[in-house]
Amino acid sequence: MFKPDQCNFCGECIERCQWMDVEKEDAISHMKMMAKGEKTAVLENCITCYACNEICPQDANPFDLFSELQHRYFTFASEDIIASTESRYVFSGELKDVPQHDRVMATCVFGKTHPQLIQGDMYNLPQVGGKPYFCWVLFSHMGAAGVQKNHAEDLVKRLAQTGAKEVVCFHDDCYAMLKKLAPDYGITVPFKPVHLAEYLVEYLTGHKSRIKPLNIKIAYQRPCASRHTPEKEHAIDELFDLIGVKRVDRAYDRGNALCCANVKLLLGQGDPAPDQMKNVDDAVNHGADAMVCLCPMCMQALSASAAIHQLPVVFLGDIARMAIGEIDPSSRQLRIV
Repeated sequence: MFKPDQCNFCGECIERCQWMDVEKEDAISHMKMMAKGEKTAVLENCITCYACNEICPQDANPFDLFSELQHRYFTFASEDIIASTESRYVFSGELKDVPQHDRVMATCVFGKTHPQLIQGDMYNLPQVGGKPYFCWVLFSHMGAAGVQKNHAEDLVKRLAQTGAKEVVCFHDDCYAMLKKLAPDYGITVPFKPVHLAEYLVEYLTGHKSRIKPLNIKIAYQRPCASRHTPEKEHAIDELFDLIGVKRVDRAYDRGNALCCANVKLLLGQGDPAPDQMKNVDDAVNHGADAMVCLCPMCMQALSASAAIHQLPVVFLGDIARMAIGEIDPSSRQLRIV
């Protein structure tokens, strides 16, 4: 939630945006206008990458203000389109065969859309997914964050029906919802959300004898939802250390990460390809042997640009599976020394 009492109108959130070219004085003016509920060009030029929340030195969550106003003014989609899209994800039936376990994995929609990424020994734990467990964070990319807020409590309640003490989140969006957004909405989350990277570190630490270091350099594609929970970044680094992977120090990583830019297509903001190529060029120029993605959608978005450089794009969980011998690196065009 936007915290107006913490905002000092420094304008950094807009001035430092990677997707807008706004001078400091104009950025300050935009913030003051939007704090009063007024419409500015920032709303339509925003790419909904959440970076401004991480940039803000006062932790005032400026993106939450932008997102609220985008919904109020239907900046990117009409009320009818938002309602129609929402109806596609609403679950209205009764939950059946809910696993009862101290730890479960929430796969959101990816058990259906990307089942090949949820294979192997490390995923051998009870799972829930599909419409009842959809995290709704997609809607902030449509300029309709009010929709995700309206459904957040139902998501938490359904996950709580598993009786789990810990819920491992396969997707970064789900973790962001449970760890940051739902509590911000005033919703009590009665279990511990566990990020996929944290879970992989735990699993690999318990199976060190199976690890064969990969000895490659990779560029990490930090997804936009990670802006909500940057404090878990250490788990990504711990994972790479465990499997013998060096994360190259490049321009577009960590706090300066570029999102995959595919949301431009959703928002009607032009061709994302030049931005995607800039991201991939940065990886190649810093010596990466592969680009590792935490988000399956980032993989899809960056694959065409990466293919031009013959740069393999690999899912985070898959590169962990390579290190324990479950996946042949050559199947992903990776050459392991």
